[in-house]
Amino acid sequence: MRILFLCHRIPYPPDKGEKIRAFHQLRAMSSRHEVDVFTLAADPGELAHHDALAEHCRTLTVARIIPKLARMRSIPYLLTRSPLTIPYFYSASLQARVLKAIATRTYDRVFVYCSAMAQYLPQTFSAAPIIVDLVDVDSDKWAQYGKATNFPFSMIYRREARCLRAYERAVCEQAAGVVVTTEREAQLARLIAPASRVHVVPNGVDGKHFHLVDRNEAAGLATIVFTGDMSYFPNQQAVVFFARRVLPLTRREVPHARFVIVGRDPDREVQELGRLDGVEVTGSVPDVRPWLAQASVAVAPMTIAAGLQNKILEALSSGLPVVATTRAVQGLSAAVGASVHTGDSPEELAASVARLLLNPQLARQRGLEGRRRVAADYDWDRSLARLLRLIDQPDEEPAAALPIADDRAGWVASA
Repeated sequence: MRILFLCHRIPYPPDKGEKIRAFHQLRAMSSRHEVDVFTLAADPGELAHHDALAEHCRTLTVARIIPKLARMRSIPYLLTRSPLTIPYFYSASLQARVLKAIATRTYDRVFVYCSAMAQYLPQTFSAAPIIVDLVDVDSDKWAQYGKATNFPFSMIYRREARCLRAYERAVCEQAAGVVVTTEREAQLARLIAPASRVHVVPNGVDGKHFHLVDRNEAAGLATIVFTGDMSYFPNQQAVVFFARRVLPLTRREVPHARFVIVGRDPDREVQELGRLDGVEVTGSVPDVRPWLAQASVAVAPMTIAAGLQNKILEALSSGLPVVATTRAVQGLSAAVGASVHTGDSPEELAASVARLLLNPQLARQRGLEGRRRVAADYDWDRSLARLLRLIDQPDEEPAAALPIADDRAGWVASA
């Protein structure tokens, strides 16, 4: 089978959520089919990975976008009904290459990773079934941004949520099948496009890569870790909230506790957290596993969240106990969500973190329990088999709804 694969970010190296998912999907498809990949690179350094990624597909076409110019190009669209996401991810050169490929080669399937990439297909395209992986329902994320920020950004974000929701509806209605990461995202997608076939294909976690670590020697360090791309607004919000409001309460019970923020491209506000007592900001690291290995507790104190938090799966797979907000666990399976200590107020989160820091035996028990549950519920082979079956039979009916972790914040309110 011949597959046209459109992806908004070059899916290599697989070192962050959206790239991890796209890379595993591409590798699975290429094991059975001929795949032509058309994608975008926002950083010139990403172009260095062209040859490594090209080994996993028949052809690879990468176009460059410059984020600052892309943002400037999006500004005039504020006067239209188009979501700003669309011009941001537009490349005339990539458009030309896609249209040429469609004109010169017959495809059996089109796989669209991220709704914004649907713009590269002609509106009347009907030559092959289209499968769209929304990953997360981005319009919901922008709505959350609108609630978490002040004017004028709140107005722009709410506008983006409305416009993108209408765009997502059109994309889903054109697709033979729609894929998302969690049942919560599926519920949102069905609200947007009730007639669409929406399938849940969860992310997985590599249990050999994120392997169990013996923390007996590290138990006395009282290290709290957060991992993630620090250019991402929800991650920035989370670490600022934890460092300024939760950590001081934790240190009343555990004075030697320290909070380590691990991830690329921290902005100025996050960098300034490194001046606080007990806070370290690492910036980019080649591998997060050593930081997970030396930690006693991982945290995911998200005030804005969508989809599946890979940081939680990776920490649990490493046998590290996790403390998170209810919003951060809302996409997890019920079993995995139950293995995470949850709370929303600074007092609740601080109490859970301190309890685990002061009781290494409990921390180890919770970490092992979480690892077992992640291995059972988030297996890449099972998820990718589900995706490959959908590619073979795009008109199949979605599976029954899966139980998910409780979301006391309420997803309907943020839709």
